[in-house]
Amino acid sequence: MLSTLASHPCTNRPSLPFPLRLSPPPFVPLSRHRLPLHSCHSCHASPSSLPNSSASLSLSQSNSKPHPPPPPPTTLKIAIIGFGNFGQFLAKYFSQQGHTILAHSRTDYSSIANSLDNTIFFKDPHDLCESHPDVVLLCTSILSAEKVLRSIPIQRLRRSTLFVDVLSVKEFPRSIFLERLPPDFDIICTHPMFGPESGKYGWNGLPFVYEKVRIGDSHERVSRCEAFLNIFKKEGCRMIDMSCKEHDEIAAESQFLTHTVGRVLAEMRLKPNPDDSMGYDTLFQLIENTCSDSFELYYGLFMYNKNSTDLLDRIYAAYEEVKKDLRRMVQGILRRRLFGTTGVGELEDPAARCEAFLESFNKEMVDLDENATGVHFVALTIGMILAKLGLKPTSIATKGYETLLKLVEDISSESFDLYIALFMHIKNSNELLDQLDISLAKVRTELYGRLHDILRRQLFDQPGIISNGRTRM
Repeated sequence: MLSTLASHPCTNRPSLPFPLRLSPPPFVPLSRHRLPLHSCHSCHASPSSLPNSSASLSLSQSNSKPHPPPPPPTTLKIAIIGFGNFGQFLAKYFSQQGHTILAHSRTDYSSIANSLDNTIFFKDPHDLCESHPDVVLLCTSILSAEKVLRSIPIQRLRRSTLFVDVLSVKEFPRSIFLERLPPDFDIICTHPMFGPESGKYGWNGLPFVYEKVRIGDSHERVSRCEAFLNIFKKEGCRMIDMSCKEHDEIAAESQFLTHTVGRVLAEMRLKPNPDDSMGYDTLFQLIENTCSDSFELYYGLFMYNKNSTDLLDRIYAAYEEVKKDLRRMVQGILRRRLFGTTGVGELEDPAARCEAFLESFNKEMVDLDENATGVHFVALTIGMILAKLGLKPTSIATKGYETLLKLVEDISSESFDLYIALFMHIKNSNELLDQLDISLAKVRTELYGRLHDILRRQLFDQPGIISNGRTRM
């Protein structure tokens, strides 16, 4: 024992300042801020840890360079709430890029999730949220969006989770996100303006509209936002940074109008002609595309876009104006035949021109298929209505809206004389106009009827649901 003490570098060899102990001394906790003067550890401490080396420590810290910010994440953990047709469509592309998908829906889609890479289906939303996704993607119908958002146990998520929606209207989800999500949560409102049908061959060139509603200023949260948007950039989408308000103003025409025209034409039950060379077969494609979406989507576009009601009224007014123009011109031709004059100076020349065109038209088109001319007449009527609405190209045009713009362009090259000639040539032209009138009225009645039913249920079946002057739809 003595030899061991004598050989220790910290031992004072001339004398021992303390008596020898056969048992260890009682434990005394060390100070957090400095070591005991006679601690053996002090003999092996580095100079930078000693009290007299503070200057060296300061110099070392001042010479050190700040760490560069971490690179943006290459993959994300994305929770898709609402794993229906569109949610599965997005999940396929997300998983192909290496992102992890956490899916949840009322219907059990476990088998579909198992068929995709990096995809897990959760029956319980609590289990999903406890997996701490980076992004929660709300992929429900417009009508159920608020109810689904309320059902998410957000208290189990990390406080800075990014919430994203893909609804076809934008001011509505922006409002409910800001109202119901804690201020620490990030928000992006998006609208991929394509779907499983229009995007089945890829997303290259298709418009993707978004607004960064609320993103924290930390590097991590900014990088996560960019990583999510990069999913669509990598697929070649045309990225459009646009406010939710501006989106809804434009979408009332580019979406709601397209769906309205498609559903009105579907109500008319026109028969396509396989030999139609007039170029209006695209209208039947429009019918197929719009009616493949549920009426719930169409109603949501009407209900949750405040610009849609005005547009529906404008469609009606434009149609009435087209019919008025048609009646006036037919009446002018008839007056010329009866009296040799229209009786109205401004109509005399147009009526004479239409009458001459009609005579040549009847000679050349006598063998034309009745169904083909009927389709052409209806297409021209729709084109006349759209022309009176003053439609303009937009950066967020859907393929359906581009079809309508093309129709307006086509009818602008065809004179009103042709429209009159078709009306006079087709035996059931008046019936077609009546059918169009009935179809448009039926679509409008269905929209307002659904609105009326919802309001009545809220007023009489759930008393007290209206508060603070605001009705919950």
